[in-house]
Amino acid sequence: MSDKIYIYAPEAAFVEPYIKRALSGITVCTSSTVPEFEQRNGGDIAVMLSSADVYAPPVDMCDENAPINPNSVWTAREDAFRDACSKAGAEALILRCADIVCTGMQGFPKTLAEAIWRGTFFHFPGNEARRSVVHAIDIAEAIRKAAVGGLPPTSGECAVYNICDGAEPTIHDLAEALAFRMKNKRISTLSTRPQQFFAKILYGRRLYGLYTGTHTICADAIMRDMAFEPTDVCGYLRTHTYDEDSL
Repeated sequence: MSDKIYIYAPEAAFVEPYIKRALSGITVCTSSTVPEFEQRNGGDIAVMLSSADVYAPPVDMCDENAPINPNSVWTAREDAFRDACSKAGAEALILRCADIVCTGMQGFPKTLAEAIWRGTFFHFPGNEARRSVVHAIDIAEAIRKAAVGGLPPTSGECAVYNICDGAEPTIHDLAEALAFRMKNKRISTLSTRPQQFFAKILYGRRLYGLYTGTHTICADAIMRDMAFEPTDVCGYLRTHTYDEDSL
């Protein structure tokens, strides 16, 4: 069991409370920069929270062997992390995260939730686009498993795993689950062609592409190698009871 975990989370500092709660009794060192290991102990583990955006498009059920986008900032970040861990002889784990859903979330989930709250997100008839998602509690649990049980012996010098809930919800279903948390806020549907045409203009190419484009990854490897059992994010949003102990 590791005594200390180094967490490199360039754009996911909001996951830190979930990690620290799951790793009670273990020293957790978090940073938005590549970790330094001057006082590292032999059994310590370094974990990077990377992103599915590291993959070259189209990102559609990509596994860990899918082509990497050489121009992605995440590629450069992963390379720097590997190099630092290799020089220090640190056991390392890279988690390529799907869209992270939790309190303080950023990226696409935040964009979608804010649009739902403002009433500027609409359903498109026939929109079957899907997004892989993961809840922060599952990221924390995967790190806990690595800290307590160690990394799989076949993972190599730096273990790399995708992490998501495996459900690949449609954007329609994800939006409805988020709306449920907002006192079941109603989302309208653009049912006519003129409405859809003007929505494309209103959203712009980038936002319309996000709302109608598929972005999914495969997490079979982490489920197999680390006995990881993911939490269905949409189901969690609809059924979890938020109280004073919730983050």
